[in-house]
Amino acid sequence: MTGMSSLLNVADLRVEFTLPANVRIRALRGVHLQIEPGICYGILGESGSGKSTLAKALIQLLPKNAKVTSGTIEFGGRDISKLSDAELQRYHGKDVAFVPQEPGLALNPVMKIGEQVAEVLRAHNSWPRQRYRSEAESLLDSVRLTSTDRHIYNAYPHQLSGGQRQRVVIAQALSCDPQLIIADEPTASLDAETEAEILQLLADLKSKRRMALILITHDPRILYGLADRVAVLYAGRVVEDSPASVFFENPQHPYSRSLLACAAPPSWDSQRDSQDAGDDPVRLPTIPGDSPDPETTSPGCEFAPRCDRRMTKCDSQPPSPITVPENRRIECHLYAD
Repeated sequence: MTGMSSLLNVADLRVEFTLPANVRIRALRGVHLQIEPGICYGILGESGSGKSTLAKALIQLLPKNAKVTSGTIEFGGRDISKLSDAELQRYHGKDVAFVPQEPGLALNPVMKIGEQVAEVLRAHNSWPRQRYRSEAESLLDSVRLTSTDRHIYNAYPHQLSGGQRQRVVIAQALSCDPQLIIADEPTASLDAETEAEILQLLADLKSKRRMALILITHDPRILYGLADRVAVLYAGRVVEDSPASVFFENPQHPYSRSLLACAAPPSWDSQRDSQDAGDDPVRLPTIPGDSPDPETTSPGCEFAPRCDRRMTKCDSQPPSPITVPENRRIECHLYAD
């Protein structure tokens, strides 16, 4: 990792869920991350890899049946598990803000859009009454929801499109000018055109406000051209952590390679041309096998049953993190001495 001072430092984070009949699920199994100011950090992995659990742990909003069993999360050098209630309220909004996957569920269906943005401002500021409205209107403008005709401000969530609702929750996240925004699959329910618009908006806001962004996704294409670093999660562990430029050129971990091979390229232009000419559609490969059962733990590498470069020791020995050239960290026996 680089020598810059960290904004967010995650060390050996382990999170466990307790289900009925005392069933325990180890959702995160020793996650290490170092987020620097102003960068976009992509968190990539399949469903069940632990991405959303990581997001909830970072914002201290894990469900009641989940707990951090070990490890630390430090923001600006402070352990967030030791924050007072007042400090935690500041942390939520002024330090770190969250953009959820489903804005339709996050927004109050019977409250006007502008008031929902203003409500976040009221939680963190003591201003004259009229200022909350003007600031909320400015925030809606900043996410390209024009409020000059007051239509958006006075609208209810059901009157907006999915892309517009996503812009509203981004406006809420920006309301207290946080140093870090965590976006959990922010384009998962959007069509391709709207997805591109939201990603461009996040890129522009990151640049203009000089904020850090954690972008969580199962789709590598989302991160292409936007992320500065990429961390690949598998079975609750970061199996590869790499600068985005070298990651997309040459992923090292077999799981990373499989993920990129299964994803459509960032541009479909050449494939559209061939399809227009009457060729068969391009068929993307899939990763064989299933994700590991979260209720069990393998004595070796969790990815071994699905890996095309599997070795004997992969079944019995868990790989340790290894630092390799180009500022990468990988957990794989292929790179051990």
